[in-house]
Amino acid sequence: MTPAAKRNSRDEREIEDLEQREAKALHAADIASLQALWADDLIVNSTANLIAGKQILLEMVKSGALRLKSYERRPVRIATSGDLAVCTGNEVSQVDAQAAIYKLFVSYMNVWAKRPSGWQLVARHVGLIERVTTQ
Repeated sequence: MTPAAKRNSRDEREIEDLEQREAKALHAADIASLQALWADDLIVNSTANLIAGKQILLEMVKSGALRLKSYERRPVRIATSGDLAVCTGNEVSQVDAQAAIYKLFVSYMNVWAKRPSGWQLVARHVGLIERVTTQ
């Protein structure tokens, strides 16, 4: 294996671990972990037709406006190129939207950038596949 292939393989394993850590932190509303995993310049395009940055998302998690009763992330493909990594996959979650609980089936693409402090999530796009009202 070439040095570049070894580096990519190591980076891909690290990104796969970060994907799960970020998903668990979001599910647990772990603000401290999200603060570290999300870049200050994070931009997210969500299924709610909301384009938001880190501070807005952190406030939504803190206030309970974004509350996940369950959350499962399944990375399908991770590709790295230098200091960038793109992870695509799908997620199943139950979202407590105060008026109702929805089960969401989505596809996603996360973009991670290697910063001096380590990898951080810099961009995320979530595409709705299906939304089912459960209550």
